[in-house]
Amino acid sequence: MKFTAFKTCILSIFMMLTTQLGHAVVVKSDAAKAPMSLISERTSPIEKAIKQQKTEKNMRMDDNLKVLTSLKVAPSQNFFAQQNQRFSRFLQTIFS
Repeated sequence: MKFTAFKTCILSIFMMLTTQLGHAVVVKSDAAKAPMSLISERTSPIEKAIKQQKTEKNMRMDDNLKVLTSLKVAPSQNFFAQQNQRFSRFLQTIFS
């Protein structure tokens, strides 16, 4: 009985050490993959949100500029004729 208790004790100590060693290897490899950032480089969530809003605003302004330049083209006579034809067909379907 003493021999099996001794085996169990040795086996449990061995398992405890190997699991700790395995965990330490995983933690070390994860830490090596993570980029090292300085404290001064870290930004607060508020600063991140402000930067994101600025970039979104710039993107929206670019999109608006594209839309405005495409709308500034003077419509041709053909455009008005197509609109008139569509409107006439619409009225014909309503009042038929």
